[in-house]
Amino acid sequence: MIHLLQLEITNADISLAAPLSYDTEINKGDVFVSDMFNLYKYENMLYTMKLSGKEVKDALEMSYNLWTNQMKSADDHLLLFRKQRREGATDRASFQNFSFNFDSAAGIIYTVDVTKPKGEKITIISMADGTPFSMDKMYKVALNSYRGNGGGELLTKGAGIPQDELKGRILFSTDKDLRYYLMQYIEKKGVIEPHALGQWKFIPEEWVEPAAKRDYEYLFGKVEK
Repeated sequence: MIHLLQLEITNADISLAAPLSYDTEINKGDVFVSDMFNLYKYENMLYTMKLSGKEVKDALEMSYNLWTNQMKSADDHLLLFRKQRREGATDRASFQNFSFNFDSAAGIIYTVDVTKPKGEKITIISMADGTPFSMDKMYKVALNSYRGNGGGELLTKGAGIPQDELKGRILFSTDKDLRYYLMQYIEKKGVIEPHALGQWKFIPEEWVEPAAKRDYEYLFGKVEK
C-alpha cells in the first residue's frame, strides 16, 4: 500500500519503502486515526530523488542483506534472526537488524536469490511495465525523508552516495508527513484491500516457500493463515 501511495503522489519511476510495522494488525472493519499512528509511527516526509539504476540495485542489495539469511540448504532460515543467547533458549524470535531498514521496491520486476552471498542477491529483470531497466539511467525514486537523508545508510553505505550529495539529489518533498497522505488515501478509496504487488520474489521457490512458513511460525508463534 505504501508503494502505491508513494508512486501515486510523486509519479516516480520506482518506490523504495520498508514495512510500516511487521507485527501490527488492523482488523477488518472501520479504520480510525489511532490505527494510522500504530501503523505508521514516524514523522517522515515523502521525497522524490534521482538515483541511477546501479544505485537502486546497490541500495536493495544492502537492504536484503539486512533481513535475509544466506540459505545453504532447504532447512535453513529464510530470514535473518538474532542468535539465541544460549543453546536451547526459548527467547522470542527477533530480527538481527531493525525492520524499518528492510526496504523493498516497486516499479521494477526483480528476484532475490537467497542462496547468493552479500551483494549478489538481486537481479532486476525490467521496469514494472516491461520496458528495459538500465544500470546507467537516472530514475525518479520515491522514498521517505528518513531514507533520503541517509537513514539506515542504504543510500550512503549501500548505494555509495556521499552524505553531502544527498540533498542535491532531492527533486521534490511533500509539505506534510506520510501518515497524513496515508489517511487521505484510505479516506479517498473508502474501502481498501491491501495486497502484494507481485513485482518481486525470493528464489529458489522450492526452498523459500516452506522456509517462509517455518519462519512465520518461529517469529509470531502461530501458523500462517
